[in-house]
Amino acid sequence: MDKPAKQFDYERAMLWGDRLRVLLNSDHISNGEITETLKEKGIFIGSSEKSDTVPLLSACLLTPNEFTNLVEKSFVRESGKKYSSSKFKLTSSNADWKTEIQNNFDSVIEGIKLGDDRVFASEPALSIDPDGNVRIIYSVRVLDFSKDWINQEITYPGEILLKQSGNGLEIEVNKSRTSQDTNKLNDAITGAIGKFCKSKGITTDEKPESILFDDFTNNERIRFFLQLTSINTPELSFKEIGDFEIIRDQEAGALPKEERIEWMEGHVNKIQIKGSDLGKVFLLKEESYYQYYYLIKMTATYAFKFGANAGDCGIEFAFSGKTSRDDSYSGTVFDFSIERLPRLEEGSKNRVRKDIIQRIQAAIDVAFKHVKPPAVADLEGE
Repeated sequence: MDKPAKQFDYERAMLWGDRLRVLLNSDHISNGEITETLKEKGIFIGSSEKSDTVPLLSACLLTPNEFTNLVEKSFVRESGKKYSSSKFKLTSSNADWKTEIQNNFDSVIEGIKLGDDRVFASEPALSIDPDGNVRIIYSVRVLDFSKDWINQEITYPGEILLKQSGNGLEIEVNKSRTSQDTNKLNDAITGAIGKFCKSKGITTDEKPESILFDDFTNNERIRFFLQLTSINTPELSFKEIGDFEIIRDQEAGALPKEERIEWMEGHVNKIQIKGSDLGKVFLLKEESYYQYYYLIKMTATYAFKFGANAGDCGIEFAFSGKTSRDDSYSGTVFDFSIERLPRLEEGSKNRVRKDIIQRIQAAIDVAFKHVKPPAVADLEGE
């Protein structure tokens, strides 16, 4: 686990103004981390955009504790590791795509470049797992981060797993990212593989199919999220919804003249519901309201049991990758992250994490097909 450089005295540092703004405006500190720090200082605002939050936090003094917590959230990316999936359709279930990719991998990814002040800590390397899946792993080192006042080298790992699925007619691509850099690199590598496979007649298209915000109506999107609460197996079962975030769809017409929802009209654009605020859960239970807002994020608690390892885990599901400054989530991709795991023996932790990820990914696939049956989705794509 990468730690901040020792030469900076975190225990005694009190940053503010321009020195703090350098850190807050970097890609390494998320909008949510700034908002949470403001809340801890008793500052609550309706926007999480950096253009609004950074000036406020920069005008404050951060105690050594607050600064350390903020930096640790930035550098300790285990809780922020996000997972997403996409699929290529094979032209034949007998296509030998693994051998083709393995034999040509170096030429396939040749030309993929990193951004400024980024180097590979470990170059992308391909291997075949014992179960026959193709695994690509690498790590990116970010150099001289915020060099005005702090001297850093931070390493972010990335991983792509390719396996045959869909009755042998699909290549499932499971991606793991820990930063914006690894997200972009995952997309670049996947795109290069898609272009290569299409040129060899292995896949039907260059671009893989992902679960996108635009795939759903407002109603379907909420039903898709809620379908993830129906997981009920001996190994993994749903317990409760925690937080969720919705955005008012201003093009959906006026809200019903009902006391429990009309208070949003003209006053609320985005609302974050905490798990303790159960009075607002009707927003997810009453289907007649679904058309009026977007559900963009939801956390849920699941009970797991894998052999001797048992406990509860927290999963966050979200549409990520928004680039616009408004409330448009068009083009964003659905992903998830493990936000909470109980204390486990070090030897078991990675195995449990992999088991949870595998089952969540399978549940997402089932949920999508439930809300958007393949026959309907195929017709829409024509």
